[in-house]
Amino acid sequence: MSNEAPLVSVLMTAYNRENYIAEAIESVLASTYKNFELIIVDDCSKDKTVDIARNYELKDTRVRVYVNEKNLGDYPNRNKAASYAKGKYIKYLDADDMIYYYGLEVMVKAMELFPESGFGLGSKPSDEKIYPVLLNPVQAYQEHFSGFGHFDRAPGSSIIKLDVFTKVKGFSGERMIGDNELWFKMARYFPMVKF
Repeated sequence: MSNEAPLVSVLMTAYNRENYIAEAIESVLASTYKNFELIIVDDCSKDKTVDIARNYELKDTRVRVYVNEKNLGDYPNRNKAASYAKGKYIKYLDADDMIYYYGLEVMVKAMELFPESGFGLGSKPSDEKIYPVLLNPVQAYQEHFSGFGHFDRAPGSSIIKLDVFTKVKGFSGERMIGDNELWFKMARYFPMVKF
């Protein structure tokens, strides 16, 4: 990677994921899209999660590992990870998930096609339009409640402009509604890309 800032900050929060984190990291590193940084924020794991992550940090300069001083919990840790991001976009990937090798490329192309967009979400297929599609706030809400369920997506299905995430103050930290609440907040003010 060059000295330029990465376009995408992939954010991986982790807690006791020693059995999964290597595959998650390797799936990011195998991406066809290369202009990214991978930020791993461990939430005081009691297993070998940090050791495994640090091994990747030693091998690839795009990987940065942080360990919290105290356990923050899921959504506060997601916000913490975003605070380290240098990219234009943030992309969450849980430490027990994987991303397709073409996933970042598809998401970045969709967002760059619509510079006015604030965030993008993976969507249910539709025969009516060729994806990606830009929805204004009213359209995003209408489609959500008419069967698409856009705001029922997990963080892994999203890509978000970092400045938009900052403007809406990120995740509230409320358990069980964190993802949905963030999509509703962002869609109220910013266009959404569905891909």
